[in-house]
Amino acid sequence: MRFLILTDIHGNLEALDAVLESAQPASFDSVLVLGDLVGYGANPNEVIDRMFDLNPAVMIRGNHDRVASGLGSSKTFNGLAADAIRWTRKVLTTANRTRLAELQSGPVAVNTEIEVCHGTPFDEDHYLTNERDAILALQASKHQICLFGHTHLPVALEDNGGNVRIATPDFGGNTTKSPSQHPIKIVPGLRYLLNPGSVGQPRDGDSRAAYATLDSEAENEFVFKRVTYPVSLAQQKILSAGLPEQLATRLAIGH
Repeated sequence: MRFLILTDIHGNLEALDAVLESAQPASFDSVLVLGDLVGYGANPNEVIDRMFDLNPAVMIRGNHDRVASGLGSSKTFNGLAADAIRWTRKVLTTANRTRLAELQSGPVAVNTEIEVCHGTPFDEDHYLTNERDAILALQASKHQICLFGHTHLPVALEDNGGNVRIATPDFGGNTTKSPSQHPIKIVPGLRYLLNPGSVGQPRDGDSRAAYATLDSEAENEFVFKRVTYPVSLAQQKILSAGLPEQLATRLAIGH
């Protein structure tokens, strides 16, 4: 089975469209979505519509989706995130607010080898940022491969019987000449925590939209991928919507 893996789109329609154009339908069998369709970006309704049109095999909620739908509070959000989610709540259609509210929380099993979550298997809002978090997540995970998002940072954590190895994909910089993909071989017997990075708001210093593919049969590999998109158009939409300027400027630096 070949999976297209998307997470943390955050209302960035330009980034999402670039990813979907890059990942042609013939290149994957199914779509997995790890949450945060909305928040920060200026096109939450359009992004939600696109995502549901893809008919993902599994699509779970993120913390921004939950709060935007009215199921949670923005008290734990920083100022920028809180401003953006209040704006998002106002512009969401009733139908899309309901769609977000009905999304499952992770972890959710995809098949006997793969599960998905937003933050970690033990807490959908927890940021997995260090080896201790990884060990706790591996203990809570019930599958060989756990796909997660939330941090907006592409990373692969490989567990070999209690020894966790962290691999950060090297895309070589923030230019169109930089490598656009980085494969990770899935080794039988080892366990993995894999984060594809953010489609709509990367935070690893690379402004290109991040996503991944997972071939669980023929190639048996997870491939980190990057694609350029019209950042300036996404920025202009944010400014025109009256959202905080910093939400626009950070897109250009991938932070």
